[in-house]
Amino acid sequence: MSHKLPANLYEVVANEAMFAIGVFAESGECLYVNNTARQLFSKEEPSLDDLIPPSDRPPFKSFSNDFLKHEGLYQDILVRGRETFFVANIGVKHITFDGPTTYLLMFQDVTLQKKMQREIIAKQNEIKAAFEELLKQNKQLKELDIAKNRFIALTTHELRTPLSAMVASAEILKLKLYDTPEQMEEFIQMIYDQGNQLQDLVNDILDFAKIQAGKMDFYIELRDISTIAKGILNNFTGMAENNKVHIECTEPTEQLLCYFDEVRIRQVISNMVNNAIKYNKPEGKVHIYFEETEDVIKVFIQDTGKGIAKDQFDKVFNEFETIGQVAQHHKGTGLGMPISRKLTEAMGGKLQLISEEGVGSTFWIEIPKHKILDFSVYRSREDKTDDFAA
Repeated sequence: MSHKLPANLYEVVANEAMFAIGVFAESGECLYVNNTARQLFSKEEPSLDDLIPPSDRPPFKSFSNDFLKHEGLYQDILVRGRETFFVANIGVKHITFDGPTTYLLMFQDVTLQKKMQREIIAKQNEIKAAFEELLKQNKQLKELDIAKNRFIALTTHELRTPLSAMVASAEILKLKLYDTPEQMEEFIQMIYDQGNQLQDLVNDILDFAKIQAGKMDFYIELRDISTIAKGILNNFTGMAENNKVHIECTEPTEQLLCYFDEVRIRQVISNMVNNAIKYNKPEGKVHIYFEETEDVIKVFIQDTGKGIAKDQFDKVFNEFETIGQVAQHHKGTGLGMPISRKLTEAMGGKLQLISEEGVGSTFWIEIPKHKILDFSVYRSREDKTDDFAA
């Protein structure tokens, strides 16, 4: 049994096609468009010029008359549509009737597919970035675990040394194994010195833990930093003489007022001066001087030591670098400079370094002259005593 085909079969097929179909004369005049094309284009019978966007929009190339020169399929072409532009795959076919050549154009709107493709690529990039970050964090966790083990080994080693000396000295005193009162005084002095060293070690460990946990309290007031710094230098006179290091200070002509926690700034500057003397050379110098800008006061500690290689600058302030080098520490945990930088930053300042191998190093802190932190930290310390081990 056969079906009778309608006389306008080809027109019905063309109008119901899912692709936009248009036939255009060489002049650009529209000869025919199907229903899908009418829905896409801005006019019922658009000319070729009506389909051309004003310019290319990367990554898409805009439709132009150049596409009519050669038959074929062109992908991802930007076309002017009814309300905006759309991306299409365009098929071009040359058709010759009884007269001049006409152009059969077939448009497949792929704007939605391209949008979904971009979103999929974006999601893939997000997943890739998240995976890479996970790998990075996993590596960091492994490094932190190794650092933790090194830290335990270091603190055990460093705490054992003064404890052993103290116990041995106390045992000699208890058993009265000394020969003269002078020897007894030496053992008492030994216990005192080692006790101070032990206290410094414990303070470093506690400070480091408090900073990491964000539980360090600050009492920031407007004070003269030059007076504080000069007072600290006096405490290092004996150490400097023992190490044959000369200390000099270029004093400012007037007060240098800035905002800091006196207890914490003493800790920072003391650590800087201590290192400048400890790592200096015999007959070397430590120079302290100041600079003032509109926003900060700078305190410089310059030494004539062996210097630090430029690629090692960051490691000076990285606790997980310093605590891994047990054998290279003179005494202590090696946390002094990492703690000092964190304390300085917590007070709104900076601790920085420049150095030249064989010449020496200059560390400096920048302390703000204005209130730039949360209002709650600007307060007076009720208990003026040190609370390093609190």
